[in-house]
Formats: sequence, structure tokens, C-alpha cells
Amino acid sequence: MEQVRIAESKDKTAYKELWKICFGDSDAFCQWFFDHRFCPSYSACLEAEGVLPSAMQAFPYKILIRGKQIEGAMLCGVCTHPEYRKRGYMGKIFSYNMKVLREKERAVAVHTPAVLESYFPFGHEPVADACYWTAEHIPAMQKKSLVFLEGEERKRAFGCYQEFAKRYSGIVWRTEEDFLRKMDDYQADGGRIAVDHKEHPSAYVCYYLTEEELTCVEAVGETAALQSLLESIVSHGEGRRLSVKLPPDTEIMLPFGKKEIKQKGVMGLSNISMLLHRLELQSEASFLVRDSVVAENNGCFDLSGRHSQRPPAFVIEAGKLLPVLVGYRSLEEQRPWIEVNEEKGFLEIAAKLPKVPCYIIDEY
Repeated sequence: MEQVRIAESKDKTAYKELWKICFGDSDAFCQWFFDHRFCPSYSACLEAEGVLPSAMQAFPYKILIRGKQIEGAMLCGVCTHPEYRKRGYMGKIFSYNMKVLREKERAVAVHTPAVLESYFPFGHEPVADACYWTAEHIPAMQKKSLVFLEGEERKRAFGCYQEFAKRYSGIVWRTEEDFLRKMDDYQADGGRIAVDHKEHPSAYVCYYLTEEELTCVEAVGETAALQSLLESIVSHGEGRRLSVKLPPDTEIMLPFGKKEIKQKGVMGLSNISMLLHRLELQSEASFLVRDSVVAENNGCFDLSGRHSQRPPAFVIEAGKLLPVLVGYRSLEEQRPWIEVNEEKGFLEIAAKLPKVPCYIIDEY
């Protein structure tokens, strides 16, 4: 018998073993992650034949959208045991977990899956790009000295993160506690946190250096300082592959390798009224939302999030609306998927929702 349910603390071992099978992360990382990031009351699983073959996790965060701090969650660990795949388990727990998040008064769910298209059927659409600077072989160069932050020193980089994050929509608005937890996350698996200056850093980079690869997973700061810091880190990676993740509007240029902008990050809508209310927008016109995942999102709304009795200017799927609300797409760009009933109202709402820079820095 199959049962979809909210996870419990006693499920931690089963979740951890499923994570190892599906993602292959190190024991050290898994131990840290499930000690510090397992939040069962926000997560969902499917129980079948006395085991948990399919599960997903969510962790509560504030998400910065158009400069407003929105109650949301980050999804991760969405997986099904290889022996139980293609049974529809993922669809069942995904819909269930979105409703759980709504009950927890979370307006949106964000995540950065490896295959974005897998989540389109659930109304989770792209809301951010990322820039990847990569190279197959780092050339020989003179090594430059590096400065690292350890322990409580890492708090010095928090202000740098805040200054960076407030430029983007869709990004996790970390508290100092969230920031230090993320730094612990990197260090649990051998990551280092390098800065341009020890006392008052204006740039920091979290990276991993293995025998085969140099991977910079979080690079933050003022352009000139970050450019110099990345060049110093790269000087220690001779002969290795290189991967640096940066925001899509970055001005960083490395003297070798290639730069590529990719879609990286999707978001789902668990409570449209809450999101619209938090964005503090107003409109005379209304629009009709259709949502096949979260039934409560269906209805006719104005931009303040109130239900409206006015005839809707247009009809739109929740998954097509959310990238517009975040600022990743304009309403005009979504027009092919919109049923426009009244052009004036469509244009009024479009004018209230201009595109803005979007970036999701967290991977989980």
C-alpha cells in the first residue's frame, strides 16, 4: 500500500540513505546536511512496501522578490530510488508538498534542479539564469597568495552577501544564521572561503579544489575585488578543470575558458494571494489564474492579491505568471501562453511588472 505523507524525524536515516543512492555525495556532507538541514515538517515522502522509495525536502527561507522579503522555501533532494522509478511517485509527492508549503504559509518554492524541464508539468518554471565560466585545463601561472576566513571570522563576509543579494530577485535573503550555516555546508565537504581582505572583505569565494577540478560555487562581491580574488584562486588550479558560477549580469572576465549563460533555477507558486499582497502592487484590472497543482490558486485576482469580480483582462497559467511576478519574464514575453480578453488591462498590469535582474545562488 502506498501512502504520501509529511516526513517525520524518524525518517532521517531513510532520507539520508536515499540521498546517497540518488546523488552520491560524501558521507561527511550527508552527515552534516541531515544534522543541520533536514526539516521534516516541511518535507514530503511516499511510503510503499515498508520503505521510502521517493522523497523530497524543503527548508524555510525568505526569498527576495522585487525587493520584498517573501516567505518561501527551497526544495532539494527530490528523488526516487532507481528500482521504483516510472511509477508516478514523484508527481504524487510534489503536488502534496506544495500544498504542505501553502499550509505553512509559504508563498513560493524555489530550487535549482539538474533537469529543469522535469518540473514544468508541476507549474515550476525558470525564473533565473546563471553565468558559468568553464575551462577544460587551467594553464600554468604564478600562484598568488590567498586569505581565508575560518570559524567566527566568516561573519565578516555576511554584509558582502547582503549587498550582493539585494540586487537580485529570486535569491534567498539569508539571515546571518543562514549565511553561517551555508558556509558550514561548504566546509563540511572540504570547501574553503577565500576573501580579498581579512577584516573588511568586499568579495568572497567559496570553492572546492580537488585533484581534477577547481569549482567555485559561490562568488560574491564588488566587481574589481571579485575579479582579483578569482584570479588568485584560479592560480592554484594548474592543470585542473575549472567551473565558476556567477550571476548572469556579471562583468567578470577570465583570460581563458568560455562564458555561458544558462537557465538555472525554477520556482513554483504555493500561495498567489500571499505573494501578490507581499509585493505591494495595485491595479484596476484583474486576471484569471489557472493552477492544476494548488487548487486554491485558481481564481480571478487583482495585483494586490484580492479576489476580483471584474471581468479578467487575461487568463494565465500559474506557472507562466510566476516568472513575470519574479521579474524574469515580461508579461509581453508570455503573451503566446496568455488568453488576452482586454488589451488595456493587459498593458496596465504589464507596466507594473517590468523585468528585473534575477539570480538564485543557492543550489539547495
